[in-house]
Amino acid sequence: METMLKERIVEHLKTHRLQDQKQHGFTSGRSCQTNLIDCFDWVTKIIDTGGAVDIAYLDFSKAFDTVPHRRLINKLQSLSLDSNIVEWIRQWLSDRQQRVVVNGVYSAQDLVTSAVPQGSVLGPILFNIFISDIAEGINGNVCLFADDTKICNRVDVPGGISQMTNDLGKLKKWSELWQLSFNVDKCKIMHLGRKNPRAEYRIFDTVLTSTSEVWDLGVIISEDLRVSSQCNRAAGNASRMLGCIGRGISSRKREVLMPLYRALVRPHLEYCVQYWRPYLQKDIDILERVQRRATKMVYGLKEKSYQERLNDLNMYSLEKRRDRGDMIETFKYVKGIHKVEEGSLFKRKQSSKTRGHSLRLEGQRFKSNIRKHYFTERVVDTWNSLPVEVVEAKTVIEFKQAWDRHKAILNKR
Repeated sequence: METMLKERIVEHLKTHRLQDQKQHGFTSGRSCQTNLIDCFDWVTKIIDTGGAVDIAYLDFSKAFDTVPHRRLINKLQSLSLDSNIVEWIRQWLSDRQQRVVVNGVYSAQDLVTSAVPQGSVLGPILFNIFISDIAEGINGNVCLFADDTKICNRVDVPGGISQMTNDLGKLKKWSELWQLSFNVDKCKIMHLGRKNPRAEYRIFDTVLTSTSEVWDLGVIISEDLRVSSQCNRAAGNASRMLGCIGRGISSRKREVLMPLYRALVRPHLEYCVQYWRPYLQKDIDILERVQRRATKMVYGLKEKSYQERLNDLNMYSLEKRRDRGDMIETFKYVKGIHKVEEGSLFKRKQSSKTRGHSLRLEGQRFKSNIRKHYFTERVVDTWNSLPVEVVEAKTVIEFKQAWDRHKAILNKR
């Protein structure tokens, strides 16, 4: 029943263009990776021109548990949803009770007047609706993933610092109006850019802690925007998991080890990697070293070279997988599978030339390695060089198959 209602609500939001364009959480066609790529595409452009950016990382205190039911129903009604759906949700949320048990002693039961039920189908979409207007009136660049909120402002221009201060003040008012409190102790500020004035900001009269590294949706973001810390952490986690497999599994057959490697080890090395893909050789090597070690564990392959082991196991190197992943993500953006505002990341190349395909992208000028190797710049030349039969695939699966055939032909030359 919840699934049926969710489909009706999502359809209503799409039809009336009520979906929050800043929200990447629990939203079809969006993810942690799209959140990071979208947000830092704007940031890296500013840094590349010699500018400075401040990013406020804001954390709500028990966000899902503190959504007030009455205010949530008011927001649902303001969307002009079917009155029967709104009434069903109101009754679904009402008359819920809870109690606490300590050492076998039960407290009295009390009514639950807030929270979207976690683990439910409707819970995430209801939370997204409740928080959807948080960016209204904010002048900075806002990126959301459920309750994880980032606000970015350029601060090396006149009025930049005051704009960030005003944005934080507006968020404070929103928090008080809708009774969703910030956990101020966990709110951070990151200063990016060499000319950054490193201003001090407050929220609820508390000075936000400045940090040189922050944990953003499972990825380490450094104030110099380099990815070495993330590479070291990813390789460390993957290496420890590989060690657990080696100690816990006695078999060295490829039919046993490789599925475990693909399911438990490689995801650590590739989570959101299209955002933080390394370009320094030392970072590339530290990731590849984990897969080298994994392929050596397979019986009968230890004495062979790394490339021979990959060929025997029908695998790509991690670097080649990142090349493939770049093109798959680009395909999703170009074809609209990833839901982003038209032209916000890529611009179509306008040209009268007949060479190449019709989906060519226009690259931008850049000065720094940070921007040169960023996703939205590094993929342009490779994408534009692909043959028509690859880029005009209808689905992601067809594109993957066409890409693999294209690379196989290139490798034979």
